[in-house]
Amino acid sequence: MKPWMIVTGASGALADVFIPLAAKHEWQILAVSRKEDFTLPETADITRIQADVSSVAGVDMVTQFFRERNETPEYLVHLAGSFLLAGLAQTSETQYRQCLAANLDSAFFMLKAFVALLRKNHTEGNAVFVSSVVADIGVAFHEAVAAAKGGLESLVMAAAATHARDGICINAVRSGLMDSSAASHILRNSQARDMAQRQYPLGELIDPVQVAEAIIFLLQQRQITGQILSVDGGFTAIRPLVTS
Repeated sequence: MKPWMIVTGASGALADVFIPLAAKHEWQILAVSRKEDFTLPETADITRIQADVSSVAGVDMVTQFFRERNETPEYLVHLAGSFLLAGLAQTSETQYRQCLAANLDSAFFMLKAFVALLRKNHTEGNAVFVSSVVADIGVAFHEAVAAAKGGLESLVMAAAATHARDGICINAVRSGLMDSSAASHILRNSQARDMAQRQYPLGELIDPVQVAEAIIFLLQQRQITGQILSVDGGFTAIRPLVTS
């Protein structure tokens, strides 16, 4: 029987790429989103549910799905999150709390529930999260999301240390700015796109397919845990060569 994978944020731009790719592998997928209607590949191996995993109540809906079927998910891909382009002065309390709930609270509650299901059934597992370059290097006007993603990366490393003895691998992919519909408000014209690309040593924005493939790679590993894998065109490690 195919092992179960939970994919949160299933209506997002990265999920649009990741889920069809994952569907080609030997996984049954539970696609979770806050939205009621979202497009998924037509296959019997994908099931959708509506739940907000930034709350314990929403996460309980996910775990209840498996309890009712007496199944244990062996994989978690946490794509849930949001992006806020704003500095301290421009960020309201509501925006700040929504940003942390979407990016950090959801990761904490979902990982806690996933680990509990695995430990209850003495099953090994693998979880992968998606972080951002702003967690590792200061980027102007990203204060709230940087705080959230920085917390996410620390969560990944601490939880990986705690649950290595349970055979649970926990990692994250740290992405640069992806060239997707989610970034359309940033890449609003050719000038904005050119300015964004020039920040990356490889001279291109990040292809969501590359991020999805990195997630698949980590899911297939049993000797990698507590790691943050950067798929960022060199953004956090090297500086672009300025020639003019």
